[in-house]
Amino acid sequence: MENLSRGDAIKIIQAIRAGHPPPVRLIHHIHVGQERWLEGMKWYLENAKDAELSAVRFIVGDYGSGKTHFLRMTALMALQQKFVVSEVTLSRDIRLDRFDTVWRSMMSNLVTSESEGEVEGIEGILNRWCEQAAQSTEQLQQSIAQIEDIPNLDPDFRQVLRGYLQAWFEGSDRDTYLQWLKSDAVRPRGVRTKIDRTSARAMLRSLILFLRSIGYSGLVLFLDELELIREQSQKVRDANYDTLRQFVDDADNLRSFLLLCSVTPIMLEDAQKGFPSFPPLWQRIGGMLGFAEGDYRAITVDMNQASLTENDLVEVAKRLRFIHAVAYNWKPDQKISDEFLQKLVKAVIRERSEYPLPRRVVQTTISHLEILQQNPEKTNEEALPEAIRNAFETIRRQERGRYRSWDRE
Repeated sequence: MENLSRGDAIKIIQAIRAGHPPPVRLIHHIHVGQERWLEGMKWYLENAKDAELSAVRFIVGDYGSGKTHFLRMTALMALQQKFVVSEVTLSRDIRLDRFDTVWRSMMSNLVTSESEGEVEGIEGILNRWCEQAAQSTEQLQQSIAQIEDIPNLDPDFRQVLRGYLQAWFEGSDRDTYLQWLKSDAVRPRGVRTKIDRTSARAMLRSLILFLRSIGYSGLVLFLDELELIREQSQKVRDANYDTLRQFVDDADNLRSFLLLCSVTPIMLEDAQKGFPSFPPLWQRIGGMLGFAEGDYRAITVDMNQASLTENDLVEVAKRLRFIHAVAYNWKPDQKISDEFLQKLVKAVIRERSEYPLPRRVVQTTISHLEILQQNPEKTNEEALPEAIRNAFETIRRQERGRYRSWDRE
């Protein structure tokens, strides 16, 4: 953590205050614990890379329990093993029943080790490939021949790669090819189909084959906040669940692909609105799900089993203290001792709340640091009750409006 820049420290604090984990490249600065669960995820990554394994895993926990944090730690490990990673968070505008919105988000949010965990999208990957593959006319022809040699590539996907590479070399317009790859309603010359749900498997397979051909290990896709589907009308719910079923089916027919789905426990339990309410999906995944204590490679990752200990939470608070010191150029450790951080964690534990403990500790620590840095005349004892109140109000505010109908008025 000693090499943390002030700009990155500010980014971490801002993300936490907004209710989000830090970006992938910064997530390790606040990570503590869960070593065995991450080792289990590392096993999947290694086998997806070396044995061309494809798999689906469900990360199950309450909102604020650390699911997205765990996903981003997985992303960091995936990037270190040269996977391409994409995180798609469902919302009113990005929803499984409108496949084009999910595909567009996936392609726009692609992250690589070269981008150092920052989003660069399919355009960044293509342009870097073109720079390396088309430095001369002879190399251009060799690269086009290599595209032709990729087996099982969808013909239209192949045509678009050829066209994009040729256009890059000639300095001509590449936008039509790029728009098609993002599932926009355009048809580049020589392309017959579009990217939609009916062509999803072929296009996802083609994307992975292309990424493998240019040196990447495969694709890791996160589908986050799937629990939002439960709040929708039955028609919208069923359409979303059917698309999720197709994603799960596709994973069985692909290579070097990991699909990680983030959900709350009620999605597995609610027979009226959760996964069990849609038989085609539940028949497909119901037998896969379940919590097996001590099995860190199980299909289901239970965030309750992977929960942080009290000592872990104190260590998180210490890390936040250091990050806040870098962000705001002050010395909180001279005022907020390790012993007081232990008192802070215990005080938060004593507060009754339906919100997950890690989220409460993180928000309370940040609030406490903010109060004392801006009001140096206050003591720790004076600031702590206010910090707890502020933290709980922040969490309540973040919760409001989270579950919204996706039906159009």
